[in-house]
Amino acid sequence: MESMSGLIVRQATRRDIAGIISVFKTVYLQDEDWARQAIEQLLDLQNYTILVAELNDTVVGFIDYYVLPSIWEKWDEATINYLFVHKDYQGRGIGAALLKEVIRQTDKMGIGELHVGTEKDNTRALGLYRKHGFTKEYLLLERVKEGAES
Repeated sequence: MESMSGLIVRQATRRDIAGIISVFKTVYLQDEDWARQAIEQLLDLQNYTILVAELNDTVVGFIDYYVLPSIWEKWDEATINYLFVHKDYQGRGIGAALLKEVIRQTDKMGIGELHVGTEKDNTRALGLYRKHGFTKEYLLLERVKEGAES
């Protein structure tokens, strides 16, 4: 197991887009141009944050989350949208470091609830999330538009 002592978790900038895409490519990426445009748009959103994990000046993982006011509760809620670690760096604590930083940031902001979704058979992700306090389960359903690629 490689030492993660040099791991830096920080706010992503436009300079990180290529690194984020390179992480995506090792896991799953349908369309690089689409992803680049989407990341550029997301970086401009006020209530949206992307964090990168950097090791030796290389982006090896990223996590993102968005914050919205709750209509139901008297607080803001945050939702983690993506957490990806480069396949060559998985199992080294990078995902945990990214997740801990989101928890730290959202706690500091006074966020009442932090949500995350994953495939129900992704035991690795479920273990990571449960280990960090994500224990209340909800069911998230998906509808794919007829004829849409998935």
